[in-house]
Amino acid sequence: MQWIDTHAHIDTPRFGDDQARREAALRARDVGIAAVVIPGIEPSTWRTLATVAAQLRGEITGVCFHTAFGVHPQALPDLDPDRDADACTELEQLLTTTSGVIAIGECGLDFGPLGEGAGASRARQVAVLDAHLELSRRTGLPLLLHCLRAHAVLLGRLAERPTPPSILHSWSGSAELVRQFCKLGHFVSFAGSITLPNARRPQEAARAAPRDRLLLETDSPDQTPYARRPARNEPAFLPDVAAAVAAARETTIAEICELTTTNARRVLRLA
Repeated sequence: MQWIDTHAHIDTPRFGDDQARREAALRARDVGIAAVVIPGIEPSTWRTLATVAAQLRGEITGVCFHTAFGVHPQALPDLDPDRDADACTELEQLLTTTSGVIAIGECGLDFGPLGEGAGASRARQVAVLDAHLELSRRTGLPLLLHCLRAHAVLLGRLAERPTPPSILHSWSGSAELVRQFCKLGHFVSFAGSITLPNARRPQEAARAAPRDRLLLETDSPDQTPYARRPARNEPAFLPDVAAAVAAARETTIAEICELTTTNARRVLRLA
């Protein structure tokens, strides 16, 4: 079986140093991870991310390391609001000059305590998201979308004008919202929260996802699958997430692997 981890922050210091990344990449290859998408979250990390991805491509065979770049809503409180437009201009330049870029993000809306509660107003978040949406529409690149307590607003922004099929990362909404986002042509990705005991809401959402819109991710180093705790999360743990999704949908892990790998290749335009 071949898997694709559609969201893993393996470039961050919390994941570890270069050696830790290499060892994790080898473990990922051993369990059949064929590709990993590494998303950027703020301008100060973009260049480092590109360097990390290039190093892994040069050192590890059998796993493709892809990149995405964006401004995460939880990063906005630490960024100068007067530089939001400059950051989006820098982002557009980076997308056209960096190899291995397959998406825009991580970006989105966060009306929880780490987004709006930390000082990023809803108006500012929506304005930055709109800049990412326009960039996606111009380039045709999919978005890696973070959404917390803001699903109705995000749904409205995506429905306003046609947007390239994109990924709702680490799905946290209801089963009914899954249907609405997928009806617009977007994809929903499940992470470690679905492995928790009594994870009723994520299980219902996983059952609601159409077969052709279902994806998997680890969101490393966060969201370690329940059975792996207290270990730091990594792409090699993706089959744990798949097992939980398979149980929720009353199917086999092999079927989930085939579905999600096919879907990831389609939305991210991977060979």
